[in-house]
Amino acid sequence: MATVITMTAKSQTSVYHPFPDSSVIWNFHATQLICTFGGTVDSYYSISITGDTLINSQIYHKLSTPFVLSILSGSCAPWIFNDYQGAIRQDTSNRKVFYVPPSNSTEQLLYDFTMQVGDTVKGYLESFAFPSDTVQSIDSILIGTNYRKRWNINPCYYLSIIEGIGSNYGLFQPSPGCFTDFATYSLTCFTQNGMTLYPDTNTNCQLIIDVENIYPENYLMTISPNPFTDKINLISNNKELSEIILYDITSRNLLQQKFTNSISLNTEQLSKGIYIYEVRNNPDKSGGVVKKGKVVKE
Repeated sequence: MATVITMTAKSQTSVYHPFPDSSVIWNFHATQLICTFGGTVDSYYSISITGDTLINSQIYHKLSTPFVLSILSGSCAPWIFNDYQGAIRQDTSNRKVFYVPPSNSTEQLLYDFTMQVGDTVKGYLESFAFPSDTVQSIDSILIGTNYRKRWNINPCYYLSIIEGIGSNYGLFQPSPGCFTDFATYSLTCFTQNGMTLYPDTNTNCQLIIDVENIYPENYLMTISPNPFTDKINLISNNKELSEIILYDITSRNLLQQKFTNSISLNTEQLSKGIYIYEVRNNPDKSGGVVKKGKVVKE
């Protein structure tokens, strides 16, 4: 089957938005569905820049995670921990960002914001799977009040890189390629200089330092069973209108339904396999994504 590579030029801009170097928060939700002996892990955490450090005579910006909430089931154990997460520096003139992991002092390429359609992703984010990720398309996304370029590099895990923000798959998590059953990382919100820019300017995006500020307005949700067979049950603490959307691994919208507090989705028509769910608050008011994850039909 031939691979079709396209490039979308919607609202493209020639203005380069550099990577942040202070006063920034990335919030993530990470899900691991299948552990060695069964079970799941849901983790919620922030990454922020917490000052500078000198590595090999160069100035880097330190990345830190102050708190991680891990919700466990079965035999699963946490795999994300709060602490120093490494350091970054950027070469603004060449539009590149470099990363030094916490375990060593060797610099590696993290982001190349000059990639073109068809380029292979190189550096720290390079997939360990075969074939390597390549730029499938380049489009633009509204960040705050301005459009920024977005490189779509992995359709299996919806992995993309946004100019001035970075990867929506955990900031510095290497790509899983198209292997199944790997963890799913989702960027839930991004704040710079006290202003939320992603997914919109209305989302309450705070530094996660305890359980109370994981989601906007303390949003909590359970989805079960997972794996599922003929239905999925969702219960949330949100009494206002929400919406759940179910996608296949090609990003095709299969189910979309509004609800308040709880819903039961009939999934008898779905084939066995992996699906991505996305929950949005206030869908009639262009509300933001509050949770995104992976479910499996047996």
